[in-house]
Amino acid sequence: MYCGSNKTALTSQRQIAQAMMRLIREKPYADISVCELCREAGISRQTFYTLFTSRENVMLFTLQNNACCPEETDPAPERSACGQQGLSGLCRKYSRYLVSHQDLIRILVENQIDYLLYDSIFDTLNQSDCLFGSMDPCLRRYASSFYAGGVSCVARQYAQEGCSATAELLEQLLMRLFTGSLFAG
Repeated sequence: MYCGSNKTALTSQRQIAQAMMRLIREKPYADISVCELCREAGISRQTFYTLFTSRENVMLFTLQNNACCPEETDPAPERSACGQQGLSGLCRKYSRYLVSHQDLIRILVENQIDYLLYDSIFDTLNQSDCLFGSMDPCLRRYASSFYAGGVSCVARQYAQEGCSATAELLEQLLMRLFTGSLFAG
């Protein structure tokens, strides 16, 4: 996936992502071809393959550009703190993200591509110093995987239940799951 700073390329990436979202609202993801996506976005196939290597990368781009980053955690103390405060901030951010992007989450689940949410969260956490900053790289990957798995599974259930839970309820649920207090007697 293109990660440079060329304004024309960035504009084309956004056009492709917007076209994908228009198409996926009309038909299943599996039925959207690269050719159709290019036509809808008004770009050539060559441009598509220069910017993205697959339709999945378009969805990852959409998630990454709409996902909250751990470094953006609200209060300054949480930004620098790890452990409980960092976890609390992440639970708050991702629960708000799920609620504010419920249409996207629903589309991912309905099209059985919600694993892309996991991939996006994992990549964000694994590359971030927010929560797992000084952790051994191997442990960091496991921790990122565990957190991404938990959030993406909660997201799937949230979508399957009609996106009716509040951000506060999801935040409490995530926090209790990740601290183990949900299972405490």
